[in-house]
Amino acid sequence: MASTQTVWGIDLGRGALKAVKLRLAADGKVDLLAHEFIEHAKILSQPDADRAELINSALERFLSHHDLSKDLVVVGVPGQHTLARFTKLPPVAPKRIPDIVRYEADQQIPFDMDEVIWDFQTFQQEDSPDLEVGIFAMKRELIREHLLHYEQASIEPMVVQSGPLAVYNAAHFDGIVGDETTILLDIGAENTDLIIATKATFWTRTVPIGGNNFTEALVKSFKLSFSKAEALKRTADGSKYARQIFQAMRPIFADLVQELQRSIGFYSSTHRDTKIEKVVCFGNAAKLPGLQKYLQQNLGLGVDLPSAFSKANVAGGGADFNDQVLAYGVAYGLAVQGLDLGKVTSSLLPTAIAKQLVWRRKKPTFAAAAACVLLAGGLVWFRQSTDMSQLAAEAAANARTPSDVDGAWNVISGGASPSLSDRDQASVILAAGSLLKKELRQLNGKGDEEREQVEELIKIQHNKPIMPLILQAIHESLPDETAMMQLIKSQPDLLAAVEAGVVPPRDERPLVTITSLDMVFFPDINSMEVWDSMIPVPEPINDPDAALPAMKIIIQCTTPHKDGARFVRESFMDPLRKNGRKLGTGFYFDRVILFDGGRVDPRSSAPKPDENAPSAAAVSPSGLDPLTNEPIARDWQFQIWVDAVFEDFPADELDGGETEDDGG
Repeated sequence: MASTQTVWGIDLGRGALKAVKLRLAADGKVDLLAHEFIEHAKILSQPDADRAELINSALERFLSHHDLSKDLVVVGVPGQHTLARFTKLPPVAPKRIPDIVRYEADQQIPFDMDEVIWDFQTFQQEDSPDLEVGIFAMKRELIREHLLHYEQASIEPMVVQSGPLAVYNAAHFDGIVGDETTILLDIGAENTDLIIATKATFWTRTVPIGGNNFTEALVKSFKLSFSKAEALKRTADGSKYARQIFQAMRPIFADLVQELQRSIGFYSSTHRDTKIEKVVCFGNAAKLPGLQKYLQQNLGLGVDLPSAFSKANVAGGGADFNDQVLAYGVAYGLAVQGLDLGKVTSSLLPTAIAKQLVWRRKKPTFAAAAACVLLAGGLVWFRQSTDMSQLAAEAAANARTPSDVDGAWNVISGGASPSLSDRDQASVILAAGSLLKKELRQLNGKGDEEREQVEELIKIQHNKPIMPLILQAIHESLPDETAMMQLIKSQPDLLAAVEAGVVPPRDERPLVTITSLDMVFFPDINSMEVWDSMIPVPEPINDPDAALPAMKIIIQCTTPHKDGARFVRESFMDPLRKNGRKLGTGFYFDRVILFDGGRVDPRSSAPKPDENAPSAAAVSPSGLDPLTNEPIARDWQFQIWVDAVFEDFPADELDGGETEDDGG
């Protein structure tokens, strides 16, 4: 992109419109040419707020100050409206990556693919052969709703990017993300985007806690209006009621830290070789008095609030920019991507809209080209009489050597031009035959790779009907809890019923609860590198040299039973092996491993394969069973890893061929 190109990054948030205009500078930095911070009269999520009117008003004010006709525009969408999934790819040729990612997206995105706009990005560590892919998606209806406001304001964005990815681009370009692993927090009005970042890759999750939660806590505690509570929150540090204000907000501080700890714990469990060094906060809500100190104390990490972007030259258009720098993290990252300086290059702009925009931008070029064609046509017409003889000579020369397959076939089937001599006709026919032979040799070498890809896709589709059978086998393996649960539900006062002996004590109940279940498909079971880290590695039933398709299944479960792991093995894992090793089902459970997660800690969550799936702690942050209202602190939690091989169970293994593979 030319250095004179200017780009606007526009972040239309719940509390304000933030926009930054950048241009590439000669020193490799960027020049900040302009910026805007337009606060909405009301938070968009307030019950009495007219969202469309507030957004249109902000855009009108923005356009009254700036002309965007010669600038590129990149806009952001909220992180909570987008879906981010990360997975490792097996070693494949680069040209096959899009096909494999398409299949992974179909598995990972919980919506019909026609209902979403999606894109992907590949990441790779410098010293690692592993290729990781991030899949990012958003429902079409949400994108249309978001882009409608820009369309009504005659703003044409060339890129649509998710807020968390824009923050990563900003931090990566500005050098905030270095060799160490860094947590980036963008604390907005309604949500907090958490990005755990390195130079090569990142991982993100949106936490449903933001600045509004602190304001609402003050509304409830002091019986204030939302606007007065917001003002009280912003001036809490200097208020004579500071102690009471912080006391009212303390539960929100605790909830935010708990959610962050859960996410950090999950990331650490899947990236065991990384060590998180620091936290960097963006978003105006990060200025909340006491928040920085509270995060430092409870996360055990240094927490920084940037005072400027080091690679932005702000002298020209940056008056008061650094005063609001925390609010511009997303907008800055969007503009950085528009200048082709971002690490992440994916876009959620619908393809149809992108094509329309490209066509409109190229219209002036096509008009100029048309004028050139007309001028050239006039010159040709003017010189027609003098050039006819030379054109005829050139046509005769070309006739002796057909230039394409169609021409060669016409020569073979209909003969050469009768106006040529016999010798010339023979030369033309020989040249045509030589061209057709060459084309035949090229065609014979094509199609093998495409045929293999089609056969592999057919195998994948063939395996899809097996998924309900796998889930059925898991469900049938759980202990029969019907009678016990009916007995529990029939008691008006459960605690009294337990004391009276009507209901068995919690630690004697034969219950196993699945809190999350994650599945990842592998075209070749030998590419399941996660098994390589197991000590000891269980011996598989299948032939280690066989390239069999398989599904890695990770089950997170809890039980209140006092026998813990032994009870889970006998009442769930043993039936799981039996139900998953039947003849004629098209699959079988090979290795089954149990990880002892210890007691449930209501203050944090055990690592889960899918951090959005509920766990005991996630279901009940208060530390109580949501069904029985009993404490869960003495319950046990476990992970069970299973690989389901897409092949009929070997008949010779049916009697006595099973191995005990309870790891942990």
